[in-house]
Amino acid sequence: MKSFKFRYSITVWVLLTTVLILSAVGVVWNIFNLIEYSWAGAIKIIPYALLIIMTTALFILVLSVMLYGRYVIKGCYIYTYFGLIKNKSKISDVLALTHFKKSDKLVMYFKDEKYTVIVIDPEEYEKFILSIREINRSVIYDAKTDGEDTPE
Repeated sequence: MKSFKFRYSITVWVLLTTVLILSAVGVVWNIFNLIEYSWAGAIKIIPYALLIIMTTALFILVLSVMLYGRYVIKGCYIYTYFGLIKNKSKISDVLALTHFKKSDKLVMYFKDEKYTVIVIDPEEYEKFILSIREINRSVIYDAKTDGEDTPE
């Protein structure tokens, strides 16, 4: 099993941190309101309890994305963990990996004409490519300058 941690941009970190802080404030605010209006009965308690559950779930989801975003190559699959959300793709479905030099992006192309940008540290591109090609030797690797044609 090989793991490659996501490399988020500063903008993504700022947005994730903002959502994390706002969801934490939402949890605290709704707990305060739940306690403050607990005398009002179910009409006030149920909405605040639901809001506490939703803001807590959002907090946990964002925290998991911040701490556990990664690609894992295990067996014949590549798993993409976006926090608690997991996606699985067969490595045998990968046709090509292209490193666009100008933008310094690595793109993985699949048989079904889909593609994904691999969001890892550029220093790990070679290790990632070798890990994929270790399992599927038919994967084509190409380095291009942005603007050139992409693989068919």
